[in-house]
Amino acid sequence: MKLRNVLPWIMATALLGCGAPSPDEELNATLPKVSLNELLPPAVANEHCNPDLDSDLLYGIGYQLYNDNQSAEARNCLIMAAPTHDRALCYLASIAEQDSSKDSAERDREAFGYMAYSARKSDACAEFGMFQNFTFGMRGQTPDTALGLRWLERSARHGDTDAQQTLVRLHNNKGNLPLAYSWARVLDDTAKTEALKQKMNPQQISEGEQGYEQLSKSVTSQDSVRKEAREENIAVYTANIHMEYPETFKGMSVADRHAFMEQAVATVSARPEFSTRGQLYAYVMLARKAQLQKAGVDVLQNPQILQVLSDPELEVADMLKKAEVILGQAAP
Repeated sequence: MKLRNVLPWIMATALLGCGAPSPDEELNATLPKVSLNELLPPAVANEHCNPDLDSDLLYGIGYQLYNDNQSAEARNCLIMAAPTHDRALCYLASIAEQDSSKDSAERDREAFGYMAYSARKSDACAEFGMFQNFTFGMRGQTPDTALGLRWLERSARHGDTDAQQTLVRLHNNKGNLPLAYSWARVLDDTAKTEALKQKMNPQQISEGEQGYEQLSKSVTSQDSVRKEAREENIAVYTANIHMEYPETFKGMSVADRHAFMEQAVATVSARPEFSTRGQLYAYVMLARKAQLQKAGVDVLQNPQILQVLSDPELEVADMLKKAEVILGQAAP
């Protein structure tokens, strides 16, 4: 099969006439169009979240509570974060479909509504959910394999690695090796690429490379995907510290706090001595304390503090206790 026949959505983009809807607009038109005001129930403040918190904290706290299976508390935090964080709707959909207080039809309707809103906003997580909905008839939807595949391709184009891996597997199983190869190249998965190569002839490899070149022009770059993931991590890390050590960021503006956390994450990520989230948290709190004592102090320049923070077996509280003593001794 010629490449131009197996990638119709790529070619269609180039052939669209002036004013014609894009493939994404056409897909959006298959979903209900509702506003957040219509979709979201009122949020109720709880011990973790209230409307006075900024959206990053609300999202990060909601995410952490969701991971801790505290669905009711997470739900209210994520509702408050949703106007700024489209990804919050993807988690709200998951919470809704597990709500035992409602019947299955109501759970499906609510979950699909959240997911549809987020998918219309091009959130790759929700787009992958739409692939599942239409391919397998989930969340009250009628199975439509062709429509599901279009959502899978869209999620993959927006950088979702699960979607990209699914496309590699799907096209490999169908015997469409050039297209499977193209997506394996997008994933930068050397093992998958080489395994596919072993089954391909030179013409197929050439088609696969051409497909990859086309995809690379429309797929969200890995740098952009990493940046998005880093921003989400910063929100979650900040929220975790706020929940456990609320005094850490006292007096900081949202912008200053974000810049501080961004620098801390970059610093810790670049050092091989640090491998746990606890080490990051301890470093953040020590760096903040040192900053308040004297601007420009780098606590990692103190070999004793570095030795304490480099021990992955220590709990955060123990690292802080030991390092704060050293910090106090070093103070002028």
